Amino acid sequence: MAAVAARAKTTDDFLLMEAVAAGDATAIAALYDRHSPLVFALCLRIVRDRSEAEDLLADIFWEIWRRADRYDAARGSPLTYLLTVARSRAIDRRRSLMKRRTVQTESDYSGGAASASSSVTPLTDAVTRELGEKVRAALARLEPAQRQAVELSFFDDLSHTEIAEKLGKPLGTIKTYIRQGLIHLREFVRMD
Repeated sequence: MAAVAARAKTTDDFLLMEAVAAGDATAIAALYDRHSPLVFALCLRIVRDRSEAEDLLADIFWEIWRRADRYDAARGSPLTYLLTVARSRAIDRRRSLMKRRTVQTESDYSGGAASASSSVTPLTDAVTRELGEKVRAALARLEPAQRQAVELSFFDDLSHTEIAEKLGKPLGTIKTYIRQGLIHLREFVRMD
């Protein structure tokens, strides 16, 4: 029964992406409602800043809306596409944040005064905790070697070669761990 529901959900995603490409605003809203928790959790895990992750989430769905023609159904599911875009943008944002923090640190060291603040509401805190639990639960279901390789690749932004060196495993093994881990994650997310 869960497999049938997962296939129906995936089919719905393909239809939603077609509707987004046709300019249907309700389709992007439905796509957002369905997948924003997972996209947000990925963004938060990578950028490690709640307000940045929230901004990034909005930017990602805005990009999906504006550039709907970039999606190619032959290359993967809509969820895979969303997570690929999210990962890429989150890594870019994290690098940008790191540069800003470096500049901030240098400014503080040189006597400049600046402060950073982030607003956390009870709602965003609760949503973040719930999303984090879902992602952790899906990751926990992976075999340990797969989980470690996926986390190093997606959350720590290490290349496959860097992961192989860090873990002392052959490059092909690392690629297999990551591929199998992502396949299993996709299955686990579809089941939930």
